[in-house]
Amino acid sequence: MLIYHPVFDTSHCVYRTLLLLQDQDHWEIDIDLFRLMDFYVLFPSLLKFITPFPNELRRYKKEIQKISDPYENIQNPNRIFIELRRIQSIAFHHLLSKNLIDMESYTDGKIKRTKTTLPEEVSNSLRVDSNRNSEWFALISKGFLQIEFYGSNGLKKRTGLMEYRYDEVDKND
Repeated sequence: MLIYHPVFDTSHCVYRTLLLLQDQDHWEIDIDLFRLMDFYVLFPSLLKFITPFPNELRRYKKEIQKISDPYENIQNPNRIFIELRRIQSIAFHHLLSKNLIDMESYTDGKIKRTKTTLPEEVSNSLRVDSNRNSEWFALISKGFLQIEFYGSNGLKKRTGLMEYRYDEVDKND
């Protein structure tokens, strides 16, 4: 049986990317952090498994515990996160070709929305998206930007989805 899931849909990834960038006021976001943010937009119930949960974001903890578990059983989030990278790259390149994300920032390993105007229909869809009003989305789109991403106390380690052990060596170069 063939079942659709947005994790494998490049167009859905383009939409999620624009949704996450909608309120960023043209800030640059580290591409690895952005990939993580996108993953959690797809699977918000996995926010419960960030350990230890950052103290800076504790106000969100009660709300994310209320997120219902999805019908699908995600047995290997690490594998899905790695497979998602290919879809994200295709989506990013599509947005680059439309001048919706900044090429110079992307070359520097960051994602930044350009000032290029979106079609009104897309803009309206992003504006009324129900996820934007949820606490879990605020945690991802705003909260993740407020905490350390790298190192032994960073979000990479806390999620268990990315290698972090060499981050501090890289920062001291």
